[in-house]
Amino acid sequence: MKIFIEYGLDFDNNKYGFGVNTEYEYDDQEVRKSGAVKLAKTEEHYFRIWIGKRVMSLSNKRPHIHFRKKNRNNFKIIYGRRGTKIK
Repeated sequence: MKIFIEYGLDFDNNKYGFGVNTEYEYDDQEVRKSGAVKLAKTEEHYFRIWIGKRVMSLSNKRPHIHFRKKNRNNFKIIYGRRGTKIK
């Protein structure tokens, strides 16, 4: 299971735009909840900008700069962390 905590401007998951969300990614599904959890270990830090259908990600993991094209329009500016949860 991967855990992503994202802070920033995200109109998909925050009613007023700004907020914090935690996403639990399992092999077969993703579950998103508002708020943050404590991570035992942070494996990655990333910054993501999503404008329209284009997404740019900057990360401390390879590839450090990544560009993607999505099927839907959105607007997000977020800072995120990926890691494992404290048990």
